[in-house]
Amino acid sequence: MTAKPNRIAEGVKLAVFLMAIAFLAFVAGGVSTYLKWPAVEVFMQRTAMVALYLYKSKVDDEVLDPFWHEAHLPGPESANPVVRHEPAAAWQGLNLFVNTGVQGATLMDMDGKVVHEWRLRFDEAWDTAPHVKSYADEDPAYWADKIYWRRVHLYPNGDLLVLFECPYRTPYGFGLAKLDKDSNVLWKLSENAHHDTAIGPDGVIYVLTQTINERGYPGLAGITPPFIDDTVTILSANGEKRKAISIVRAFLDSEYEPLLEALNQDLLGDIMHTNAVQYVDRATAAAYPFAEEGQLLISMREMNTIALLDPEAERIVWADTGIWRRQHEPRMLDNGRILLFDNQGHRGREGATRVIEYDPLTGAIAWSYAGTAEEPLFSSVYGSQQRLANGNTLIVESNNGRAVEVTPEGRTAWEFRLPERIESGTKEMVRIVPDLVRIDPDSLTFLEKAAAR
Repeated sequence: MTAKPNRIAEGVKLAVFLMAIAFLAFVAGGVSTYLKWPAVEVFMQRTAMVALYLYKSKVDDEVLDPFWHEAHLPGPESANPVVRHEPAAAWQGLNLFVNTGVQGATLMDMDGKVVHEWRLRFDEAWDTAPHVKSYADEDPAYWADKIYWRRVHLYPNGDLLVLFECPYRTPYGFGLAKLDKDSNVLWKLSENAHHDTAIGPDGVIYVLTQTINERGYPGLAGITPPFIDDTVTILSANGEKRKAISIVRAFLDSEYEPLLEALNQDLLGDIMHTNAVQYVDRATAAAYPFAEEGQLLISMREMNTIALLDPEAERIVWADTGIWRRQHEPRMLDNGRILLFDNQGHRGREGATRVIEYDPLTGAIAWSYAGTAEEPLFSSVYGSQQRLANGNTLIVESNNGRAVEVTPEGRTAWEFRLPERIESGTKEMVRIVPDLVRIDPDSLTFLEKAAAR
């Protein structure tokens, strides 16, 4: 019975602390203006921002551990992560997934049997990493549990594109490497690659990257350097860099420049948080009057915006911001609609997270799924989805360590729950699953047919 008053008292103390820091920032701003000491003002303002973050981390239940999150559904009864499988309803294939507990990826069948694995630590690929600030100042053991594989792309012969990330550094993108089926490094990109890649029909690679912008852009009001400048970097199939396109600049050079008013400068300078890229092929482009083959669909979480980037013109040619919030993984479907993981935009009996399929011409939602009252969807960050060949949708509820395949009617045909869990006080914590994708076994040439089935 005393928990609530104690929590209120703690909240009052934190609020007073925050107000005191804010007052000091205000006074320091006036003094620095009078005495022409702008450095004092900047320091105090940033101190106030840190205080605000600390305050939020105490009172906001959704401040996220980058590797663990509170589980809202129980784990599997055994080490097998597949807890439900209806063969007649599920689209049969192999499941490729990564989790924050290992620098690696696992390919498993529909019943949880491991078919193949890739493993490689960042320090095994990069003995020196000049693109990572302070990397050489720490022992490799320091990095071992602070880096994870964010996303992978599997080639038919077993080669794997791997994106390394570390949430304890800014920029958090650590690099891109291509491995063979035995986890040997074929080539690597020593830049701050992060989140997602897309592969064109000619093998050209489009990867999201980050640079620190120290100078800013004319006309970009309200954003003070330094900040993370999200870019799309274009590579040949062999990993040779062709060019990099600033997404901020692509907006500034387009009619969609007013959408930059939604930019938000946080403590880490992550003003856009671009988190997805899709290559628009010929069949997909034919379903959209505003799209052309070769353009790239990108997603900016902090702007609640998705957009088409023309990599030749280096400008945004279409953009939309709708009723979703902090979205991930938009995918243009061949039916003229866009499938999107809406992390925080749902209101209702189910979870705050939903997957929507919407018409970008009318704004109408053709299909949505938010789980059920008993098993709600909720992933405050991360998350992805995939429309399968039989019409089902595979949904990755990353923060809950879970993936679920649902039919168009919303019935569960297959379910995955990560076994890796720990107790934290009265809470059960689960490892985050950044991504899980379903792969057609017939598209792979490096596996024995019997093992792929």
